[in-house]
Amino acid sequence: MNKNARKSAVTGMFAAMIFVLTVFVKVPVASGYVHFGDALIYIAAMLLGSPWALIAGALGEGLADLFGYAVYAPATVIIKVLIALPFVFIRKKSDKLLSIKSAMLTIVSGTVTVGGYFVADLIIDRAYAVVDIWGNVIQAVGSAIIFIIAATAIDKAKIIDKIKF
Repeated sequence: MNKNARKSAVTGMFAAMIFVLTVFVKVPVASGYVHFGDALIYIAAMLLGSPWALIAGALGEGLADLFGYAVYAPATVIIKVLIALPFVFIRKKSDKLLSIKSAMLTIVSGTVTVGGYFVADLIIDRAYAVVDIWGNVIQAVGSAIIFIIAATAIDKAKIIDKIKF
C-alpha cells in the first residue's frame, strides 16, 4: 500500500475513533460533557501530522456535533483543527508522545477550546456564553488528563516504533 493510501486509511480510522469517543464515551458535566475525542486528536496530530490529523479531528468531532449539537458543527471543525496544530508542530521532535512539551501543549489547546467555544457561544447564544465556560474548562482539563494517561500507555507499549509513515 502506498504511503498516501495508508495515511488516508489511518486518518479515516482516527476520524471514526474520535467520533465514537466523542459521541458514546462521555461524562456529563455542568454545561455539556467531557469526552475522549480531544485527547485522541492530540495523539493523532503527533502520529499523523498535517494535514491528516487536522482532517481526522475536524471530521470526527464535526460529525459528532451533528448528533445533538449541530449548530456548533462549523465552530467545532475550526476549533478542532486549531487544537491539533500545536501537536503537529512538535510531531517530529520526539519518539515519544508524552513529554513536558506535549503535556504543556494541552494547556494551549485547552485555552483554544475554551476561547473558541466562548466566541461560538457569543454568536450562537450570547446568554449561554458565560455559563458554558466552566463546562469547556472541565472538558479541556479532562482532555489533558486523558491524553497524559493514553500517551503514557502508548509510549510504554512502544507503539510509535511500530508505526512508520
